[in-house]
Amino acid sequence: MTDAEIEALVPRAVAGDEVAWRGLWAGLEPRLGAIVRKPRFAGRLSRNEDDVRNILVEVMSRLRDDDYRRLRRYLEQKHEKPKLTFMPWLIVVAKRIAIDYLRAHADYIDKRRNLDTESPGKWVEHGTLPSDSRLMGDRPPVTNQGTALAMLRYAHQELPPEQVGALELWILSKSFQEMADELGLDSAKTAERTLRAALERLRRHFRDKGKEPDF
Repeated sequence: MTDAEIEALVPRAVAGDEVAWRGLWAGLEPRLGAIVRKPRFAGRLSRNEDDVRNILVEVMSRLRDDDYRRLRRYLEQKHEKPKLTFMPWLIVVAKRIAIDYLRAHADYIDKRRNLDTESPGKWVEHGTLPSDSRLMGDRPPVTNQGTALAMLRYAHQELPPEQVGALELWILSKSFQEMADELGLDSAKTAERTLRAALERLRRHFRDKGKEPDF
């Protein structure tokens, strides 16, 4: 799809033409995907297809929010500046959304409000999870019952449902494949990643409180 064809779909989509909106999505997805996959655009997020896809979905979702408010604003700006074209405008919007996504990422620590550092943030570096044989015990060796209860309470309040499910199945000594089957995930590797993310969130939370559980 050419730039002109994409541009022509914008006012039609804003007017409520669902066919035009679907066409706009189909035309933008491969282009935006190629842009987001460039390291200079999204940094380390560009290496993870899940993150790339999430950013794409978020961009399209925001374009549609509030009755296409952003697209309407683009058309207003184009009326004021006829030389403005859609793709360069969209890349700026996508960059802002990618930054928002980065700052909200479970593995990213936003330090912008920390006056003691010049760094805007940092990534949590994951170690390698133990093998199935080491992971699968009666339950994680949490230091005491109070910490265990606090851990589960925090998980249910703050973690996504799939991470809570993975954590509970891990406590029940389920294998990664069993986790995938019960949670409807596509593979044991996805289950492992989901569990790893849950454990890191818990470690970070309890570490910040000075009560890191031993798992």
